[in-house]
Amino acid sequence: MSKEETIKEPHPFKEYFLQFLMLFLAILLGAIGENYREQYTNEVVERNMERETLNAMANDLKTDLVNLEKSINNKTDKELLAKKLIEYISSDNISTYTKDIYYCARAMTSREAFSASEGAVTQLQNSGGYSMIKNKGIIDQINKYHYLKEKIYKLNDTEEHILIQYRIAASKIFKASIFSSMLNAKEYKNYKFNIKPLEGNVEMFSVDPSLINEFVFWVSSANGNQSSNKAQMLLLEQQGKNLINSIEQHLK
Repeated sequence: MSKEETIKEPHPFKEYFLQFLMLFLAILLGAIGENYREQYTNEVVERNMERETLNAMANDLKTDLVNLEKSINNKTDKELLAKKLIEYISSDNISTYTKDIYYCARAMTSREAFSASEGAVTQLQNSGGYSMIKNKGIIDQINKYHYLKEKIYKLNDTEEHILIQYRIAASKIFKASIFSSMLNAKEYKNYKFNIKPLEGNVEMFSVDPSLINEFVFWVSSANGNQSSNKAQMLLLEQQGKNLINSIEQHLK
């Protein structure tokens, strides 16, 4: 074999370029595929987190609606009680209504303060806020719901301050022993507000007109706050129903 025959022919330039191009494309396509896989995985995780969070929020809202209904009914009852109480205690024949006056006055001290479920909200905060929720309309509805909820909380605080003054005024005209005996959550659990009505009329501690006037003022203040709070609760109830509907439609 001649020396010329043992010498290999050099690879043409285009063959090198083709190998380089194939290697480059393999790396590029691999990188693109990996990036797409990661992006797709992240999107799936985010969608699952969004679905999980919105489902939790819808369940919280349904619990809120049940509690709202209780509070609304309580405030409706107390509006009627306040009206009767003012009518009876302002009567010239107050001694003929003391049984009812005591009951209405005692029932006015009961509370059914609304407190919203916060589980889904906490979950949202721990996962970076509302960034995972892609539906802007739902975010707007959530913000409106929280705005109304905060207004109710402020009215709840106002109610507590009014009730403190109400109790002080009540202590000046009602016999404390009778007032105390009417409420028993265990023994009178079958009675509304856990308050047992008196069987007959009893004496008032005082019928001083100035003290009664002071008491009526705080009854009216409590009733006004109750009415405002009830109005906000009705708005929150409707907003909650709308939000549940929007979440369920979005998750379909």
